[in-house]
Amino acid sequence: MDKELELINKNLHSALAKLKNTQDQVASADLQSRREKIAKLIRLHLHHVQSTVVTLRRRAQQRARRRLRMMRSFFMQQMMEMHSNYLQMFALLRLKQAESDDDDEEEEPEASGTEEIVITTDFPVFDSRFFEDVIPELSESEFLSTLHVTRGTFDTLCKQLAPTLRNAEELTRKTPSISPEKCVALALYFLASGERLSLIAERFSVPRPRTIKCLKVFCNAVMSTLGRALRQLPQLPVDCNRVAEGFQRESNMPPALIGVLGVCSIPIRANGGDVKHSTAGSVLRMEYLLDDRMLFRELQLGCGIRATLVPMFSHAPNNLSTLPKFSINSRPVPAFVLAPVYQNYPLRPWLLQRYIDPIAPHEHDFNEVAEHLQELSDCALHRLMSRWSFLSQPLDISFHTASCIITAAAVLHNLLEELSEPHLLEWGNAVDVSKFRAEPLPEDPPEDSDSNAALEVRDFLARTISSTEI
Repeated sequence: MDKELELINKNLHSALAKLKNTQDQVASADLQSRREKIAKLIRLHLHHVQSTVVTLRRRAQQRARRRLRMMRSFFMQQMMEMHSNYLQMFALLRLKQAESDDDDEEEEPEASGTEEIVITTDFPVFDSRFFEDVIPELSESEFLSTLHVTRGTFDTLCKQLAPTLRNAEELTRKTPSISPEKCVALALYFLASGERLSLIAERFSVPRPRTIKCLKVFCNAVMSTLGRALRQLPQLPVDCNRVAEGFQRESNMPPALIGVLGVCSIPIRANGGDVKHSTAGSVLRMEYLLDDRMLFRELQLGCGIRATLVPMFSHAPNNLSTLPKFSINSRPVPAFVLAPVYQNYPLRPWLLQRYIDPIAPHEHDFNEVAEHLQELSDCALHRLMSRWSFLSQPLDISFHTASCIITAAAVLHNLLEELSEPHLLEWGNAVDVSKFRAEPLPEDPPEDSDSNAALEVRDFLARTISSTEI
């Protein structure tokens, strides 16, 4: 490309020199002046062509380096996670092998004329006394595969929730009473297995209506005990700055982003319960806000008529629009969250989304950062659904019960993520988050003063991203 530009320059200079030095007796001074102006315009046009080519080449090199850096980071994260899972699984298998060797040494089978055929399976055999007889005998790996938490975390949850669960009349009013430990085990098994409530009620020897009440009591206990500390929008300046800096390290977004919005739809089967607002054959729409660690900070749930609620943070004032502004390059920028495109979120200074039809280089740069963050949102949803398999199955409960359970499940997910609980890769093999794409809500009215201010903020952020690229 450099040689071609040099050849074009050489040919152009030769042509311009001939045009300028042409001596014509008929030519007047005015014609000579026009020739000089034409030569000047051609030279200026070539200069613009050269600068455009150089700029585009530089942008392409920057994008290639950035993609390579992101792929390298993603590859290293996957390798570290696979290595960690391998070490955990290896330790569990060695422990199980040691226990098996000890059992073989203690009791040796006597020789007999007939051989006993033993059928082994990788999963525990369930019976009517699942909690009393099966769960206590599970090994550490079987316990983790069954409830998706380690035994130590299960014991800690039971201790934290026991004071609230012991005071619940739904567990103690009828005979036999349900212990806090059995309530926690039933709820975790429901979240992790994805089985229907009728099967879970049979496994735990609890009637189906009482099983639903047990789930509600557990979820209310989780929210009253753990919900406030683990599920709230960043509000304090220290928390806002930490989240914004985390997003900047991850995606080069200027430090004013404090959350990424995501949307999904979960099917709900026909079921009794909520007669007033029937959810038969309907879907539950879930909007969620993620922080820089991909933890769930806010949830908004709707189903049927409730699904037509306005999108999160679309109208002021709200908890987001009242946050203090950030200073970026000596300019005050409002704290904002990034909304998914094609979901008809209104454009607000605190609620931004990527460009629909990018043209300028800085618009493409902003879109690349936004798309990377939305990919992280899909990863967080996949991790939540793979840990709690009930989310990936059509729910056979009412909307009120489903919203209560989903909210508590998000809080528990945050708790387990902060505790660095094991998350096995095979849990998510059958989970495809693309199947849970939500239909967009009705579009808002045309642009207003808030949307014009949002356009200015987005352009400023986009130019800042372009100017800070490496």
